[in-house]
Amino acid sequence: MTASQLRSGACLCNAVTFDITVPEAVYNICHCGMCRKWTAGPLMAVHCPGKPIFTNQEGLAWYQGTDWAQRGFCARCGSSLFWRLAENPDAMTIVSAESFDFSEDLKLGRHIYIDAKPERYDFRDDCPRVTEAELLAELGITPGSD
Repeated sequence: MTASQLRSGACLCNAVTFDITVPEAVYNICHCGMCRKWTAGPLMAVHCPGKPIFTNQEGLAWYQGTDWAQRGFCARCGSSLFWRLAENPDAMTIVSAESFDFSEDLKLGRHIYIDAKPERYDFRDDCPRVTEAELLAELGITPGSD
């Protein structure tokens, strides 16, 4: 996929269903402690500009884990679905790669929060690795603001 494409997705029980524009078929892996606790492993997710268009959001709930970020999930089945900036929630949405109805074409882009990755697992690829400080600088977030 080279051009932006509208993709559909849902939680496990379909109490949250959505469409969102995916700019390219690339996902990133987040190794931060919060993502690992939230998903029971590293989070594999796609960065999408804008917000989802919900076709069903009766199960949708948001958790404000830090001063600057929110995590969206299904309150019925517990599926981890979204991550967004709290100050500007409509600007971008990070979407769990496995919540899409079709994700087979997604390619790994990079690892983020690589300095938080525990020693007990590793991925054997040569994709770029980005530290917490490097990612927060990209997002314009001052460390310690959570």
